[in-house]
Amino acid sequence: MLRKLTRLRALYEANSRRRHVGEKGSKISFLAARSPRRGVARTILLIHGAGMSARSWALQLRGLSPGHQVLAMDLPGHGASDPTAEASIESYTDAACALLTTLGIGPVFVAGHSLGGSVALALAARRPDLVKGLVLISSCARTPQSNGTFKALLGSLPAPFRKMLFSSTARSFLFALGATNSAVQLALKDLRNCRPETIRKDMAAAEAMNLEGAAQNLRTPTLILCGNSDIVTPLRLSEKLTSLIPGARLHVVDQAGHMLPLEAPERVNQEILEFVASVEEDNARQSGSVVRAAKRHIARLLADRARRLCRS
Repeated sequence: MLRKLTRLRALYEANSRRRHVGEKGSKISFLAARSPRRGVARTILLIHGAGMSARSWALQLRGLSPGHQVLAMDLPGHGASDPTAEASIESYTDAACALLTTLGIGPVFVAGHSLGGSVALALAARRPDLVKGLVLISSCARTPQSNGTFKALLGSLPAPFRKMLFSSTARSFLFALGATNSAVQLALKDLRNCRPETIRKDMAAAEAMNLEGAAQNLRTPTLILCGNSDIVTPLRLSEKLTSLIPGARLHVVDQAGHMLPLEAPERVNQEILEFVASVEEDNARQSGSVVRAAKRHIARLLADRARRLCRS
């Protein structure tokens, strides 16, 4: 397992480079296989979950990059991004907007995991011109007040004397029983590297959010993915989210928990690629219909004008 983990990290490091936008104090860091270019049709932005970083998308950066422009951002205070004064869904959405507008790319497909899914939803609601399609993984629009999993994970922050408790608690909350050790270790390494204060702010942001209204008004093509063994954002929350977003599709992944991008990377990559292709096909079909309608309209105008000239 350790050899597999090392190999995965080596592949990840070889295929991705860390870049950033913004000035010192407000720097936004992101990973990309190559320098972002404007005008690329199939660009995918990946937004990680609470306490994680762009590194949690290692297997998507590798698996999606052939044929697509893929960026994985560090939310403020995570990874190599500078922290923000007040962490919230709104401030994280500000960072995603700033990244896309500074790079001059969009509209893009946005895939968000857990808290990152909520940020992706908020981004599409605020700036629909920047978002071509959404993939919301292990996400919800509102965290039920009775859901104690966030507070339980918060209570297990990795203080030196609680290190073993943290690892075992995070593993049982975040992963299904059959998760590979390599996937678990990738996630735990990210969590251990995250500042305890950042995790606290993430938990507070998750508990304070209410995006149900934004979800109901969304008109962006949306795919929702959920593991059937997820206890952080259980299936009922994904079903609720699906019912809120017009036209959203829900796909359930068997024998998977909350950390879908690491637990079932091949399935997640396949779902994202098929979704992107289907949205592009629909857009092309609609564009073709618009062009044909415009041609018919022009033809009618020309015919009417010709008839008038003949009468005169």
